[in-house]
Amino acid sequence: MTLVFNELSAGDPAPNIYDARERAANMVQAIAELAGKRAVSLVAIGSFDLYGVRLADGYTLHQWLTDQAVDRDLRALLWAISAKVSFDQDVPGAIKDRFCLSEFRYDDQDAAGLGLAYLLGTATVSLRSRERWAIVHLRLRHTWIELDERVHSQEVVALNIADRSQAEQVNDELLKFARNELTGNPTGLADRKQECFPHLAFGADVDDQLSILSGDVIEQVVGKLIVLDGAVRDWRRDATRNPVLPNVHTEGKSTMDRYGNLRVFRGPNGVRKEYRPHAMVGFSYRIHFVVDERNRVLEIGYIGKHLPTATVPH
Repeated sequence: MTLVFNELSAGDPAPNIYDARERAANMVQAIAELAGKRAVSLVAIGSFDLYGVRLADGYTLHQWLTDQAVDRDLRALLWAISAKVSFDQDVPGAIKDRFCLSEFRYDDQDAAGLGLAYLLGTATVSLRSRERWAIVHLRLRHTWIELDERVHSQEVVALNIADRSQAEQVNDELLKFARNELTGNPTGLADRKQECFPHLAFGADVDDQLSILSGDVIEQVVGKLIVLDGAVRDWRRDATRNPVLPNVHTEGKSTMDRYGNLRVFRGPNGVRKEYRPHAMVGFSYRIHFVVDERNRVLEIGYIGKHLPTATVPH
């Protein structure tokens, strides 16, 4: 996950060092809540000096990073995620080109950081220096030049986070964006499966299985994974109930006695195990999984054609 620092939020320093410490701490806590267990990078646009941000008079973000009065874990996290400060190191070339041909304005201010986040389909991170930076949806004017040299302009919305309480909403919207992109290009499932289905785990054999499926089948698989991921998400939010998994079945004893070996696949850690329950994908395809109740995750071991059963041998 790449997040972009909103440089406009650095324009109003705190009145004192105590408020400055709290602002920076809130920002880092918001990043931690949003990222969860995912690896994350925080980048800034152009030559903007992230470490030189003035949190208060005579007190910069770099000083906050070395301030012994600040929680050590928060300081360590910010050091780790800001190691690549410039977006040039992380952003694909096509996005860089589009960014260079664009202008983004927020309330008559140049808003390059917000614009970059919009193009990346990610979120900006803001210091809560003003109430405007506590808003999740920031409306921008995007003006750009096409290859035919025609100028276009439209209003767009950038996602923004400044407080950990906003993490769930921002995560849901980032997930929706990623899934919309995947729906438009379902053949990218192997590369984006963990990004688009964060409540599922995928075994070591799944990428090879996906590589031999046609685009129309993968499209159906994406739809089923969305349902399964949503069920596990609801399960995590309400630990008092078991996951509600629609159209799911478990192989019978006669099938396992005869064809159980065909339902053994490598898990995420590479260890082979039996994947007995399955979800239907149309009539001819199946997703085999196990439910990890301790970690509250659905572990996918197989995505492919309907495997032989005692009643329908292949």
